[in-house]
Formats: sequence, C-alpha cells, structure tokens
Amino acid sequence: MIKNLLLLTAIIFCSKILHSQSRTEKIEKLASAYYDIGRFNGSILVAEKGKVIFEKSYGVKNFQTQEKNTNQSIYRIYSTTKSFTATVILLLEKQGKLSLQDNLSKYFPDFKKGEHITIEQLLTHTSGIQNNTDPEQTKDEKTFLNYIAAQPLDFSPGSQWNYSNSNYYLLGYIISKTAGMPYQKAIQKYILDPLKMTGTGFGFKALKDKNKTTGYDFLSKNNSIEALVYDYDHPHAAGAMYSTVGDLYLYEEGLKHFKILDQETLKKAQTSFKNYGYGYGWSVNLIQGKTVLGHDGAGPGFLSFFVGIPQDDISVIILSNILDGSASEIYKGIISLMYHLPYDIPRNIKLSSEQQHQLKGLYQSSDTNFYISVNDGLLSFFDSKDGHGTFLTAENEKKFYVVNSMGDKIYFEFEADKNGNITTLRTIKNDKLIKEAKKISPVFLWGVTGDSTPGGWDGPDIPLTLSSKNKNILETRNVVLKKGDIKFRANNEWAMELGINDANQVVKHGKNIRIPESGSYDIILDMTNEIKPAYQVIKK
Repeated sequence: MIKNLLLLTAIIFCSKILHSQSRTEKIEKLASAYYDIGRFNGSILVAEKGKVIFEKSYGVKNFQTQEKNTNQSIYRIYSTTKSFTATVILLLEKQGKLSLQDNLSKYFPDFKKGEHITIEQLLTHTSGIQNNTDPEQTKDEKTFLNYIAAQPLDFSPGSQWNYSNSNYYLLGYIISKTAGMPYQKAIQKYILDPLKMTGTGFGFKALKDKNKTTGYDFLSKNNSIEALVYDYDHPHAAGAMYSTVGDLYLYEEGLKHFKILDQETLKKAQTSFKNYGYGYGWSVNLIQGKTVLGHDGAGPGFLSFFVGIPQDDISVIILSNILDGSASEIYKGIISLMYHLPYDIPRNIKLSSEQQHQLKGLYQSSDTNFYISVNDGLLSFFDSKDGHGTFLTAENEKKFYVVNSMGDKIYFEFEADKNGNITTLRTIKNDKLIKEAKKISPVFLWGVTGDSTPGGWDGPDIPLTLSSKNKNILETRNVVLKKGDIKFRANNEWAMELGINDANQVVKHGKNIRIPESGSYDIILDMTNEIKPAYQVIKK
C-alpha cells in the first residue's frame, strides 16, 4: 500500500514537472519566434504560485558593442511608474498625511481649478485635466502648473474618465509636499528599500551600471536608431523609473504578501473605479475570462508590461528596449498558453526590396491617414487618428496583422492594380471590413512645423519638395524663419514626426531643432537612408 502510494505520488510529481516544462518550452518558442523576425529585444519573466517558471533575455542591450541582454538588464519602465506613485499616496493616506478627498487647492493654492479636483480623481484619471507629455512644459512644478492653469479641462471633474499623465505629475508633487522628502526619495524609502529592489530607481540618463540598456526607436540585425534620452527625470511621477524583470517581480510579491499596503487598501487600489477599467494606479482588464491587473509603459526606446492574474497567482513581466507592440502580443500569448488556449506564433516571412518599396507610402481613408514604412523587412504602421504606431506581422507578402488588447487579429490587406502597383489598404477584423484607404503617395509628404515658421506649431507646415538632383533629398529654399524651434512632420499632422537626439541625429519624437536667430534659411531632409535620416538647416 505504501509502495503504491509512493509510486502514485511520483507519477503525479513527474506529470507536474512535464506540464511545467511543456509550458516553459511553449513560452520559449513564442518569444524566440518574435525575436527571429526582429520583433522582440528584451527580458521576460513568468511566475506561478510564487515560483518563477520562465526567465530569459533576448537580443542586445547595446547595438554598438553587441553586448547581450541578460536577466539583470535595466530598462526604462515609463508608465508602470504610476503604480509606485499611487502606492506611496495610499501609504501617506494611511499615515494621516493626506486624504484622497483633499482638493488640489490645498496643495496648489494658485491653481484655481484645483478647488473642484480631488486626489482620488488624479489617481483614477477622472480629474478632467488635459494629458501633457511635453518635456519642456513639465520640467518642474512651477512650469507645469503655469501651463495647465491656462488650459481648459477636458470635462467636469469626476464626470468622465480619460488617461492623463498630468494627473500623476501632480501626485508626485503632492508626495514631495506631504512626505517630508522629494518624490524620488519617498519611492525609495517606502517601496524600493523594504523590498530590496536594488536595480530600480530614477535618473536613467546619468545611470552608470553595466546592466543598463540602450533604448532604440528601430533595431534590426543590420541597423539601429537610438531613441531620445530625456535630459531629466521626465515624465516625473507618471513614468520616470527604470527597473528589471526580477525587481518588478519582487514588487509584485511584496504587494501580494502585504509588505507595503494592507489587504483592504491593496484591494481598493486594484478594483476598477466606477467600471472605468482603472483603479488607483492599476489597470484592471478582463483577458480570456480572467481579471488581469498591472500597468504597461511605453516611451522613446522602451516598452514594459507588468501584469498579474491574482486568482491563479500568475505573473507576466516583459521589458523591451525597442518600442514595438510585440511585447503586448507576447504577453497575451503567454496568458493564453498558460490556460491551454489558442495563441499565435508569427512566421518568418521575408520581403524582397521590391515588395517593400511597393507597400510603403501614405494611405488615406475618409477620416484617417495610414503611414506605412518598411525598413530591413520590418513593416511599420502609424495611424493619424489616434497616433497609434506599431510593427505589422506578415501572414504573407500582402497580408499582415496586429493583435489587439482583446487578443483579436486585425488584418492589413494590400491590393494591387493590374500592373502590380499597390493601390488600396484594407483593415479587417473577424472577416468584416473596418476601413479602406487609398494610396495617395509612395512617399510621406514631409514639411517643417514650429514656432519659427509662419504657420506655428499648428501649421500649415512649410512643405518640403523633392530635389531635382536627387530623389532622396527633400528641401525648401530661402524660407524665412523666426528665432525659435522647428521639427519635421508628415502631412501636417503628428502621427509621423522627426526631431533630434543628443547627438544631433534625426529620430522620431525627438527634441526640437533650434533656430538661433531670425533670417532666411535652406532646410534639407536627406532620406537616402530612411532608417537614419539626416538634415541641414543653412542660414543664407
């Protein structure tokens, strides 16, 4: 009897191991498939019931040195910072140093709209304060308050929901006023030190650590574009932190075991506020019938997914040093495979240079412009309506897809005329046409915008035209500019825009280009290498 019981126990134990190994192998196959097509570069950690069942890193932390990412690699986590900010606010409330029902006028007397806005409304994105992510307008408390004081509210406080980073800038300033120390030190004292999160902090630009990753706007085996690095801790309490997959797991475990917040407070923080799908610094979503808690983050060069399923004690943490939606697709795939549900594994389909050339261009529907660009076989897509941008995964040479937040595939189908020229782009979901767009130009219609130009930041932009000597050169000659700033953007809208990084290289979402004095200028945008454009601004 005892012998049979021991044998049965061994069989059950072995079956659990095999089951675990099977899922581990599936996660590896999924992540490797995205890495092989150039769509993932970063680190992944998956845990279940307090045990890490998968932890692995892919790609390079630095393209120039070809140093590989490791499980200790440090990444910007951007808006995942919001959960840390909210946690400290809730701790300060427990200490009696503030109340969630406090009006903002208590902390910002000169902000008149603050009389009708509460801390709770900041936490839950129901304040009505406009979303602002401009580094120059958010560089310190005084500058930011002067800016938002001049802006109308999007809606009456408490009446609606709208995600706004501005809410969390203000929460960071409130922490500084009530904790008796700067915001960053409060995060360190109340969360990082108690949980021994030694790979997490602030000041990413100045960080000197062998595990620090470089963020990329574009990264392939042959090319790279380093993303903009902010001069200071932007975007402050809304997204300034860096971390590792291991540290974020320590954070989740610390919260789960009530080392930071008590059970009642944590439950309230992670409960959807008025069914908006957001609590106190936590997103609350339903995926595959399971409540998923966490927060993602995205910004120049980095993307993070930090999610958990409390009812089954599952954690999925993905950090990437390329801004590519594949991280979202991988995490949804991992959740599906953990529950033995169908998920997608991308195929490695190569596009010839001719096929790439045919697909790229500007497509226009009745209400949206689609920007399609192809570099090193990677097809990227930008939507002018919501500013959404991502890479597309190939199903075949003319059919591509993305996976949305619900796990559905949105297909992008290109149609050619009888001469083989691409004329139409259709987006399709569940076999139903969502939108049809006609190709209006094989190139983006670039122009120059900014307060230096006659049209200002709102346009109309100064158009750039093709040089008669070189089809890859866009230019405008003898244009009169005022002292101020400019940027490049396509089609008079912000879906596709170019600025510069610290090395004066042209990058997406980069800093403004300074025009030091008024006068007549030649402006040249060199698109010979579309992955690494170059520019010149020449005073006449």
